[in-house]
Amino acid sequence: MHGTAGTETRCVVHEVAHEVVRAQDLRALRTDLVDWVRATAEASGDTSEAALTARLEDVATAFYEALTNVVDHAYPGGTGPVDVTARLAVSGPADQPWLEIAVSDRGGWQPPPDDPGHRGRGLLLLSGVTDGHDLQREAAGTRVRLWWHRPP
Repeated sequence: MHGTAGTETRCVVHEVAHEVVRAQDLRALRTDLVDWVRATAEASGDTSEAALTARLEDVATAFYEALTNVVDHAYPGGTGPVDVTARLAVSGPADQPWLEIAVSDRGGWQPPPDDPGHRGRGLLLLSGVTDGHDLQREAAGTRVRLWWHRPP
């Protein structure tokens, strides 16, 4: 729990670490995370099914984009380690994120090509389907953090 007195947030945390993630692993990772969010949110009873379903479509899209970037950009050979941490707030103030997902790799940052063709629009996509996101590049790898406030 964290926050000031009277505003504590109770979070449920889901962590997944894969020493080797490959393109063929991404669908299962996305499905597992979305299923976890749905089950945890339904158990808390704080949102309608319709609102949750609409929000989960955005979560699935953004999470898959973040995972795809790990495979495409962090590891030129197409495989490497990835860590995923998801925190779902089942209580707390409305201004705190309802769901926060961090996807971290230990690869190198690959600069985008001069002409990405039909690719290279991942951050624009994340802007459209999240309530916020940030990207941190460090010597030890890249971390993408995605967040959403309560479902609409």
